[in-house]
Amino acid sequence: MDALRQAILQAAGWRSHGESVFLARERHLRALQAAARHLGSAAEHGGQWELFAEELRLAHQALSSITGEFTADELLGEIFSRFCIGK
Repeated sequence: MDALRQAILQAAGWRSHGESVFLARERHLRALQAAARHLGSAAEHGGQWELFAEELRLAHQALSSITGEFTADELLGEIFSRFCIGK
């Protein structure tokens, strides 16, 4: 069975270096937990807009560690690219 397993992994192109599936999943779970904590903190700072915005920024940063970097400027560009201004 072990020889079969190794042959299948080799045929699929699997290599044993780099981050394992478990580590990636654990990293994602931790990032999601951090984002949830920051969103909870943001909800507590509803009237204090500077703290609210900072907690949202930290939540965004935690999520971008999973999905890749997507800056606030890129987000605004994406939002405003859908508006027809001046037509």
